[in-house]
Amino acid sequence: MRHLHFYLFGFAALVAACQPVTPTIVNSKATPAITVAAEGETDIDLVVVSTVTKTADGAAGSGSGTEAGSGTNNSSEETAIAAIPATPPVQPTPVQPVKVQPPFRPNAMIGSASIILLRDLGIANMIRQEGPIEIWQYRFAECVVDFFFYPASQGSSQLIIKDWDMRSAVIGGRVNEGKCLAAMDRHHQKLVARL
Repeated sequence: MRHLHFYLFGFAALVAACQPVTPTIVNSKATPAITVAAEGETDIDLVVVSTVTKTADGAAGSGSGTEAGSGTNNSSEETAIAAIPATPPVQPTPVQPVKVQPPFRPNAMIGSASIILLRDLGIANMIRQEGPIEIWQYRFAECVVDFFFYPASQGSSQLIIKDWDMRSAVIGGRVNEGKCLAAMDRHHQKLVARL
C-alpha cells in the first residue's frame, strides 16, 4: 500500500512537469529592494520589483516603446514578490538533567514500613507469617533476600523492618554479597525509572 502512494505521487509529479509553461521575461536591469527588519524584530521582508512588458498579442518581451516591425505599443507591468517572513530563530530546548537515583541499600530499609519496601523493591516473591513476624522474600538470579517485619511496638498492628538477610540462590551455595547488592540495586533502578 505504501508503494502505491509513491507511484501515485510520482505520476502526479510527472503530469505536473509536462504542463506547458508560458515564459515571462523579467527585466534584469531592475534592482531588487531588500529591506531588513530592525534589530530585535524577527521578520525580514524581501521585496523584488521587476518590470515585465507584454506586447499587444500577449507575447512577453523586455524593453520599452514599440516592438520592431509590429508598430504596437508595449505596456509595462510591475510584478512584486510578496514579503517573505524570516523564520524565527530556533530556541534550544533545555535538556532535563537525568535524575540519578542513589543505589539501593538494604541497611537503609531498617525501621521502614512495608510501603517503603514496596516502593523500592516492588511486591515480594513470597510473604510468609511466623507468629507476629512477617518475612518478605525477594529472589534474584544471584541470591535470595529476606526482610523481617516486626510490630512497631507491643500490640501494634503496624509492621516495620527490623532485619534482613541474604543467601545463595542455590541451596548450600556461597553468596557473593557484591553481586547480590548489585542485583537488588538493578531491580530497584528499573522500578524507579517507571515512576
